[in-house]
Amino acid sequence: MRTFQLIKINAATPFERGVQYGEQAKEKIKAGIESYKRLFAQSGNRSWEQIKEYAISFVPMIEEDMPEILSEAKGIAEGAGVNMDELMVLNCRYEITKFPKEDECTTCAILPEAADGGKTLLVKDWDYRAGILDNIVILHIEEPDGTRIIGLTEAGQLLREGFNSHGVGLCNNSLQSIYDSREIGIPVTFLRRKVCTCKSFEEAKNLLLTTKRGVSNNMLLASKDGQAINIEAYPKGADTIQPVDGIITHANHFVVNPTLNALEESPRGERLRHLLMKKHGSITIDYIKKCMSDHENYPYAICRHPSDVSLPLETRGITVASIIIDFDENTIHICAGPPCEGEFIQYKL
Repeated sequence: MRTFQLIKINAATPFERGVQYGEQAKEKIKAGIESYKRLFAQSGNRSWEQIKEYAISFVPMIEEDMPEILSEAKGIAEGAGVNMDELMVLNCRYEITKFPKEDECTTCAILPEAADGGKTLLVKDWDYRAGILDNIVILHIEEPDGTRIIGLTEAGQLLREGFNSHGVGLCNNSLQSIYDSREIGIPVTFLRRKVCTCKSFEEAKNLLLTTKRGVSNNMLLASKDGQAINIEAYPKGADTIQPVDGIITHANHFVVNPTLNALEESPRGERLRHLLMKKHGSITIDYIKKCMSDHENYPYAICRHPSDVSLPLETRGITVASIIIDFDENTIHICAGPPCEGEFIQYKL
């Protein structure tokens, strides 16, 4: 059974927390850098040096807006023994690999009126490239103010998604709009990590709505008090989607304003809503696992599998992980690889 490495972090400063992370994930971080070198050599027209220069150009804006998060990133580089420009490539891979972009991920939030036992649940199938499977890690972070955070990421990246002890959780999907560009904004990994420090739903929502961005991203925010909102963010603004019947689902196209779409629409969000509504009022974690394993519309199903297994791992699309956050139980259920094949393991916040 495939599992992800669990990395526990507890230190007084952001830099020291980064060092702890980097030391524990050193080999995976270096492997991830080498993997992206190969990917960009195969799929792009920019040299590795040009890519590193682009990634490091985000630093001044991050230094101004989120210095403590940048300090953590510097600590990761120090602990792993890699250069900061290489670490920034990992943390800006969403921005770097944006053109062209494939569909990535299906998310949903299920609120008390829809869930069994009145639970609040936040869910994601993470679709990406099979080449990163061995480099995904689970981070469990303890900060000096008592905040605890747990979630998933690629080794070397800041936390991509998860939830904290204040009951704030975030999952994300790729979006590509007609306005996306190589303009410098806050990279999505830095924004996501910052959200995981927020102490309230409103604080997190405001951060997601107001942060400067150069590319689009979909962000599904939920909290232990039964709130959820989906934010379709793009360089010129952001649109929001509220729960309907206590459920929000989303894939990789703009729903509020379809004219923004630079990619074809995906059926996965609508398919997931259809499945969840069948059990409305009694949705359980076990049923969610079945929904996230659904293969309708293959190869564009909720549970993704490569239609061409001859492709190199760096470019072969697959569901690399599935997560279910249970705010009521303070737990996250994580499956490594496609949920139809793997086993969900429960981790306590």
